[in-house]
Amino acid sequence: MSDGRPRARRGALRAVRFPLAALALAALTIAVARADWLQPDPTLRDAQLQLREATRDTVGHADDAARLDTLGVALLRLGRGPDARKLFTRVLALKPGDPSALAGLGKLALFDNHLAEAESLLTAAGNVEEGTIADLYSTRLRRGEWADAARLAEDADDAGRASLLENLAEAPPFQIVSPPKEVSLMWSRSYPVPLVSVRLNGEVVLMALDTGASDLLIDPMWASRANVTRLPGQSLAFWCGSRFAVKNAIVQKLEINGIKIERIPAGILSLHKWSIEVNPTGEQVAGVIGLNLLRRFTPTIDYKRKRLELRPLEGGVAAAAGPDAIRVPFELWGECELMVRGTVGGSRKMAMVVQTGVPGCGFAAPNEVFEELGLKGGAISKFMKSMGTIMQGRPWVGVTVPSITVGRMVTDHVAGWSNAMDSAEMWRHGVRRDAILAGEFFENTRITIDWAKQELVLEQF
Repeated sequence: MSDGRPRARRGALRAVRFPLAALALAALTIAVARADWLQPDPTLRDAQLQLREATRDTVGHADDAARLDTLGVALLRLGRGPDARKLFTRVLALKPGDPSALAGLGKLALFDNHLAEAESLLTAAGNVEEGTIADLYSTRLRRGEWADAARLAEDADDAGRASLLENLAEAPPFQIVSPPKEVSLMWSRSYPVPLVSVRLNGEVVLMALDTGASDLLIDPMWASRANVTRLPGQSLAFWCGSRFAVKNAIVQKLEINGIKIERIPAGILSLHKWSIEVNPTGEQVAGVIGLNLLRRFTPTIDYKRKRLELRPLEGGVAAAAGPDAIRVPFELWGECELMVRGTVGGSRKMAMVVQTGVPGCGFAAPNEVFEELGLKGGAISKFMKSMGTIMQGRPWVGVTVPSITVGRMVTDHVAGWSNAMDSAEMWRHGVRRDAILAGEFFENTRITIDWAKQELVLEQF
């Protein structure tokens, strides 16, 4: 007579397998539904096909770590992080030390800005999976581990930046000297990009605000006039939807309405033609202030009142948001690319990088994305054509986007530009990224970046 143990064991196994089977079937259903859409981008079609195949192969194999890994990677590539996290965690329970699961969980920890966890996971993953070294490099940059980052720069395909990182290791950057409690600065110009007046090594200059740039960008003429310290080597900087070669530099001092910041990493890049387009009747724009500096404060970019506000990080969001404020979760990809998710009309959910410095639009994407959305461009204005040629060597095509929804914020009839983001950026971090969310989407909106909660606090007027 049976003692019931085999039956109990079978029941326990079914209990373990059922949630995974349900997850796999749900993934398959969604993947099939999405595959029915018109997808002109072959890279997206391939990723969706890989998800379908991985889902099919996983059903009935809840204890197969290799199959679960494959499904987890396919889900992560299409931006389904929570589902991928569950699978990678299950893999590590089945096969401790599995490199793919460690790398996947490390990437997700990096996106969530859990840097100690990310570094531990990515270091343990080794160099087996594609992109792991790049993620570990980004983690060390974000943590300010400059010497370790410098040693990793060549393996991360950023060898030209090593001299800058070695310099930062000798003395800490972003030294805030006698910071006031809070500063507020009126913009000098709001369209097509926010411009503010600051002091660059004592020189009064105009600089653009761009959450999409990383380090400062400085025009060579102003770098010479302000005696900016130049360093050997150059690297690629992500800005306005593309990668640009910049020469390494250190800005000794930047003053923003009383706040003095010393030793700021920078890249020297010609901005002369771009400046003529964004400030045609005024003085030349000397540079761009990026997110690496803004991360040292709780910043507010107020499109209604045309003001920049900076507060100390201590205490989180210093200015209380009203009861109607919209909170939108964000992720940080790579070194510091601020990502949100939203929809365009009735589209699938899309990952968008917030870049306030892309001129004169609220939404920018590669042609493939506009084709998927069924949106066609109109006439090319002189501004669009010249700006696109300056930035990327090809014209930007104007497109009116009917509506964009991010969290509870909806904006209708948004100016969009096709061609204003390189197609190569769609898979830069191994996860699908579709578009840029730019300044005009936030018209009449006050944006505060809450680093502690990793949310954009949006107040509309």
